[in-house]
Amino acid sequence: MEKEKILIIDEDGFSRVCAAILASEGYTAERLLHDTKQVAGDRVGLVIASYPFGESYSTDLSQINQPVIVLTDHISRDLLSFLEGLDRSYCLMKPLNFEKFVLLVKNIMSGVQTCPGGYSIV
Repeated sequence: MEKEKILIIDEDGFSRVCAAILASEGYTAERLLHDTKQVAGDRVGLVIASYPFGESYSTDLSQINQPVIVLTDHISRDLLSFLEGLDRSYCLMKPLNFEKFVLLVKNIMSGVQTCPGGYSIV
């Protein structure tokens, strides 16, 4: 069974916009309301987290098996350290190109884009 739920860890405004965009593509997006480990289980196929907002969840994110898309305004040593702590991640720069963002999400969720380990800055 394809995992269609996506967990979003970001400020409320962007979380709502992101959830609406993903819903228009057929995905169910859940905004983080509790501990990541409780939400990012078998039913979650992807986590989207902004940096530095999602940094406070780095321990939880480092313990999950799902791919993570990290959204950021800038590249820094702290960001690279954060990415190195994640098992499988992609990093996208803001402002987002929403067409590329949606394509990356689709490819990850469908299994076309594999995330073998480490991180990629897209």
